Amino acid sequence: MNKNGLIAEIAKRTGSSKADIGRTIDAAIKVIRDTVSKGERVSLVGFGTFERKRRNRRVARNPRKPATPIVVPARDLPWFIPGKEFKEMVARRRRTVARSSSRR
Repeated sequence: MNKNGLIAEIAKRTGSSKADIGRTIDAAIKVIRDTVSKGERVSLVGFGTFERKRRNRRVARNPRKPATPIVVPARDLPWFIPGKEFKEMVARRRRTVARSSSRR
């Protein structure tokens, strides 16, 4: 599902207009981006947590030239940690799909 599909599904479930839902989703994403870029966490209970993580400087290797080290600089990255309910829902769905495919 892409953003337009998400907007259409939310509009169908809530009865609101697609334009209103689109603006709401855009605003929510902007708030999450701004907050995480400042170094703060955004926790959505049952869904997950967005945060900024620091990846340390490291030395990488090119498989074609393993003797030549490549220094990868330290950087900050966005990080998402799924919540307990979200993980359980995905795991439950996966077990259901695995069972139904094994019956064939």
